Amino acid sequence: MKFCSETFSNQWFSATFAWADGLLTGIDLSADTRPSTQAKSPFGAELRRIVTEYAHLDVDQWPDLPLARGSLTPFTWNVLKNLRLHAPRGMFTTYGKLAAISGSPRAARAVGSVMAKNPWPLVYPCHRVLAGNMGIGGFGPGIALKRTLLTLEKVRFPV
Repeated sequence: MKFCSETFSNQWFSATFAWADGLLTGIDLSADTRPSTQAKSPFGAELRRIVTEYAHLDVDQWPDLPLARGSLTPFTWNVLKNLRLHAPRGMFTTYGKLAAISGSPRAARAVGSVMAKNPWPLVYPCHRVLAGNMGIGGFGPGIALKRTLLTLEKVRFPV
């Protein structure tokens, strides 16, 4: 098995993309700005550009990345796909709305669990999901980074 990782940073965050056998296994997102590395994957140059220019983008520009989805349940993959489709840059949704869109209107907590375990934050933008009361909700890399990302994306959110 061939592994590699590449880290790209801007003034607000770092994103380390982990690859195994050509599949993206995860993204480690951090408010700590780590040193950027050389691009190592076929997508590295594009990922570097997106992370570097993140604050200046008007729409999501993620390439069609090959994902290591083998461990995802059908429910998880459905929720992640719906998140990407229904919460574009500049917008947000709630756990309950995402559950309903995903065909399980009573599964807001399960959606929260999917967001907490999301292996590809930014690409599948779990930071754009708020609590039903419009509270900020959770975010593994930290609430401050969630607020920063929403601000950079020009989301008008009530929290």
